[in-house]
Amino acid sequence: MDPGIICFRHCNIKNVFCKTIPEECPLCKEFIVNFRIEPFRIPYPFTNATSQSTSIVIKPSRGTFLDNYEINDLLHIGVINSSGNLFEFDRYGLIINNFAQWTSCIAIEVVPSSWNYYWDEILNIMRQDSKWKPINYNEDTMNCFNFVREFLYKLNYTNLQFKSAENMCRELILPKLHEAVRYITLYKKLKYGEYFISD
Repeated sequence: MDPGIICFRHCNIKNVFCKTIPEECPLCKEFIVNFRIEPFRIPYPFTNATSQSTSIVIKPSRGTFLDNYEINDLLHIGVINSSGNLFEFDRYGLIINNFAQWTSCIAIEVVPSSWNYYWDEILNIMRQDSKWKPINYNEDTMNCFNFVREFLYKLNYTNLQFKSAENMCRELILPKLHEAVRYITLYKKLKYGEYFISD
């Protein structure tokens, strides 16, 4: 899934982003022999949820980040236990291991591995709670963000107590989302062009 975006600098202070390094510099039109900044690959911010453990995962409610996501689109959030099982809450209630929609998501690791057992225990307790049945789902007041926020509240780990879903988004999700949006912007610029130049 990683489109492999590369960045380099050849002749001046502008960065060149591309998928393959051209023989000729798009700025000065000279044959590239040396670089001011050697080519490096921009880190791909998305992952397949099946390869994560003990993480919070985020994806667009519809479509994928690279192909469909716009800044005001709704997000869906879930939790992965230390064995790689995915827990998410939506109108169908608490769902476990529906990985088909999570092949390109953002994963956030928030606790050290020493917390794995407790992380799993809290998920198991919540799994038994009838609160997470489909009948209780409400798009505005009882949704996936409420599920994850309650999980983090019960986990009681330092700096993971959020007064509201909005606070959780601002403090936990937005920093990772900003990084992803920068990548999406580059991807879209290179979708129909060979290179993109930026300061």
